[in-house]
Amino acid sequence: MANRQQTYRSKIFFNKSGVTLVGIMVAMVILGFSGLALLTGLMQSRRYTELAIHENTALTIGQGYIEQIKNMEFASLDEAILTTLFHEGVADTLSVSPLSADPTVGNEGTDIKNSKRIDIKNTPDDTTDDMNFDVYVYIENITDAANKVGEARRILLRYEYSFSDSYRTVNNSNTLYAIRSDVPTF
Repeated sequence: MANRQQTYRSKIFFNKSGVTLVGIMVAMVILGFSGLALLTGLMQSRRYTELAIHENTALTIGQGYIEQIKNMEFASLDEAILTTLFHEGVADTLSVSPLSADPTVGNEGTDIKNSKRIDIKNTPDDTTDDMNFDVYVYIENITDAANKVGEARRILLRYEYSFSDSYRTVNNSNTLYAIRSDVPTF
């Protein structure tokens, strides 16, 4: 009888161990899926962060060019090449394109592309991670004496940029506008 109770108790013990082993395996599978979901979320968050960094860098460069053009001598706005500055005061030039019917789209036949490479990750020896930045500048004379608008120019700056992360290539564009008038100072 005592031997029978011992066998019965050992069966119960082994059954409990079997349930515990199955429970551990289920918990490991759930933990694995949770970890995979967390890792996927972190990778997607990293991609969105890199996209935001590139978008903000492109916008900042475009706005910097607009500000430089707005602060030039008014007479220089009618020239075909505008002298500007780039990163850390390095001299740079922008060629002005003839105004197209729709500057936000441009005209491939007449647009003059000002191409730049932006090393966002600060890796001078690796150009594969650089952002390609193309600038198109249009300047329109909007002087209208009939409506009492003195000497004025509308500045349109369209920029396009592309970069590659390890998964895809992103292409984007934007257009910035500014007005500059020749206001006499007394």
